[in-house]
Amino acid sequence: MSYIRFQDLHGSTHLKGHERHWILSLLRDHAQRVLLEHPDASDRAHALFDLLPRKHELREVPPGWRVSPRRWMNAYARTLQDVIFDDPIVDYRGHRVRPLTLTLNTAMETGPDPLRLAARLTGQCELNTWVDGPHRSWLAGVVAEGLHEGYFREACGWEDLQSFLLARDDQPVVVSVSESFPTWWTSRPRTPEGEDLDEDAAEQRWEALTTAEQWARGMESLRSRTAEHLEMTPDWADYRFGSTLSLSDLLAPDCTRRLDHAFELTG
Repeated sequence: MSYIRFQDLHGSTHLKGHERHWILSLLRDHAQRVLLEHPDASDRAHALFDLLPRKHELREVPPGWRVSPRRWMNAYARTLQDVIFDDPIVDYRGHRVRPLTLTLNTAMETGPDPLRLAARLTGQCELNTWVDGPHRSWLAGVVAEGLHEGYFREACGWEDLQSFLLARDDQPVVVSVSESFPTWWTSRPRTPEGEDLDEDAAEQRWEALTTAEQWARGMESLRSRTAEHLEMTPDWADYRFGSTLSLSDLLAPDCTRRLDHAFELTG
């Protein structure tokens, strides 16, 4: 599996490739605990069943029919772990939610900060999530907490990441997958008039820039993507992916109200 790279203008470090799988397993295990340890989990099995897409395989055996609600919930929990195909597990009035979105949002809502970091890296490492210079020490503290509490494994790159974050506070750190940031296609050069160049001309103009100029262009482009909410900040507990829904929302007595709110539905 490709590795997660952290880079600033002056250098880089990375987590080993298998850590992407490891942090995903942390998120899945956390989601399963939230689901199965909920005090009303068995009672909510029927509500979760009603939210399944029409042709979902879990509809073949409804809870309470040849299988207890508790056993059905275990099957639901296993389905949440299928993030490779990530087939929708919720279909509410035509609006669908996938297992990975629920898993990431559950970590952001109920997990400690190391799990929130795992969620942001899993969901946004390929989109260039980033942390600004003044917040590097904060993120280093999250990494330290993850190592101390056993969320992150030793000798897999986390210690180097912690040192890298603490090395300075005047440069942002950008996350990518294996390849270096920035690239010409994410920071596409334009003419002085602001018009797009064709690919060959854009690449040639990009290669003529110095490393510092490329970095400045890349950060300018990244900072402009505000709608994607890629910057990691200490107030990240309220951050949500996609539909914003978590397992807690689906298990809540007022689930319908929360779904209506998430999808901006009325009536």
